[in-house]
Amino acid sequence: MSVYVQRMKKAQAILDESGWEAVIVSSPANFFYFTGTWLDSHERLQAVLIPRTGSPWIVVHEMSREEITPLEGVQLRFWKDGEPTVQILAGLLPEQGVISIDSQWPSGKLIELMSIRSRLSFIKDTPVTGALRLRKDAAEMDRLRKSGEIADRVMGKMISFIKPGMTEKEVARELKRLFQGEGVEQLSFQPIIGTGANGAIPHHQSDETRLAEGDMVVIDMGGIKDHYCSDMTRTIVLGEPAEEMVRVYEIVRKAQDEAVKAIKPGVPMRIIDQTARAIISEAGYGEFFTHRTGHGIGIEVHEEPYLTPNNEQLLEEGMVVSVEPGIYLSGKFGVRIEDIVVVTADGAERLNHFPRELLRGGTPISRE
Repeated sequence: MSVYVQRMKKAQAILDESGWEAVIVSSPANFFYFTGTWLDSHERLQAVLIPRTGSPWIVVHEMSREEITPLEGVQLRFWKDGEPTVQILAGLLPEQGVISIDSQWPSGKLIELMSIRSRLSFIKDTPVTGALRLRKDAAEMDRLRKSGEIADRVMGKMISFIKPGMTEKEVARELKRLFQGEGVEQLSFQPIIGTGANGAIPHHQSDETRLAEGDMVVIDMGGIKDHYCSDMTRTIVLGEPAEEMVRVYEIVRKAQDEAVKAIKPGVPMRIIDQTARAIISEAGYGEFFTHRTGHGIGIEVHEEPYLTPNNEQLLEEGMVVSVEPGIYLSGKFGVRIEDIVVVTADGAERLNHFPRELLRGGTPISRE
């Protein structure tokens, strides 16, 4: 039995336990999760329909026929332009009951389905698809580890490449080239290269600003390998760091280390955020840590769960999250350190192993 059929079986077990009739997924990421095929049909309907009992269905346009790999026990329904696609999907559903539906499905199609099956009620896909994707299986872990290894290698090459006088965009272009050299054709997101004051903008868009001697540079990057994302951040210094830079960097490094140490099954996610936030606040920089401590990652670079100050959800073995505290001093510089971390049976495993000490041209800055 393929891993994809196993996932469908797990979805059916959740449906059976909850008494819901089916789950419908349609987004490229969710479609891939259950089929192993990455398919983006844009405005055309694509769906995996998993009923509580019986055979699942894959419903796609006929032009995707050659792209779909048949799965054991899964039925295929190909449709042609001009056919009533939502009606076709509705015909595979019961007359009444609860349907868990992809939160990314276009509202227009959902409204049409609701008019055809007025006795059905609909809930988000979070309790079914979301619950499964929260915990990565062995195949997903292998891909995430490989993606993390690539990110480590690219970061090392990037730090050797960066020199004063380059623009942020030049650095970003080199980063893309390095990922392509590792067989990564698509980035997880547009890389963030923030030098000097730009580093104090957490989601700065790399521009024509030139890197200068004495600048701190935030490098936030990731690539998608075999459909699984990496995401890591390091902050380096060009030349000799100012005393405040070293002090702030060490606060962030300690916050990140302690947050990772706090990760283990059964711990509320807010505790991880609060661990990092408390260290930064006690050092007098709390107001300058302006975002959550982390997010889930997998097929998508930002997915459940989220390490926020008020999230009571418990960490579970198999979850994968970023841990990325930061301090952002407007008009001066910013510091962020980020690794991807797996929740293990008794703690945490980092998927990024590139040094977290403050680096200058690849050389650790000595700490007194």
